[in-house]
Amino acid sequence: MLDSDPGVKVIVMKGTGDKAFCAGGDIRAVADGKKSGNSVPVEFFKEEYKLNYAIGTLKTPYVALIHGITMGGGVGLSVHGMYRVATEKTVFAMPETGIGLFPDVGGGYFLPRLRGRLGLYMALTGVRLRGRDVQLAGVATHFVDSSKVCLSV
Repeated sequence: MLDSDPGVKVIVMKGTGDKAFCAGGDIRAVADGKKSGNSVPVEFFKEEYKLNYAIGTLKTPYVALIHGITMGGGVGLSVHGMYRVATEKTVFAMPETGIGLFPDVGGGYFLPRLRGRLGLYMALTGVRLRGRDVQLAGVATHFVDSSKVCLSV
């Protein structure tokens, strides 16, 4: 599906504006829907995991510019891709643990692969990584000062 156009040489995913790549918020809505007996949570996760798989199996280079807040669904849209570029304004976390959920969007896959036991610590605490620490932890593959990244296109 995403690799179907041979004219596409690279896919770049970025947020709109300067505040967030993708701040999440989806998890709270899913948790609230589950409590009310709504079937939306099942469909939501089904579609989200399909998208994460598609991103993770792309042959076309995929670059996620994780500038700003990267939480919830933003984690899934970034960590499964080939390249993740952090800036000094990146704030990366798995906050769903704060409301009693397990780290989703593939957290069970990528968190154990982080250096040391950082992934376990992040899964248990929801701690936030900022700026260059996102790359040093192994979440981002690259770090670039935001003044050198074109975020307006």
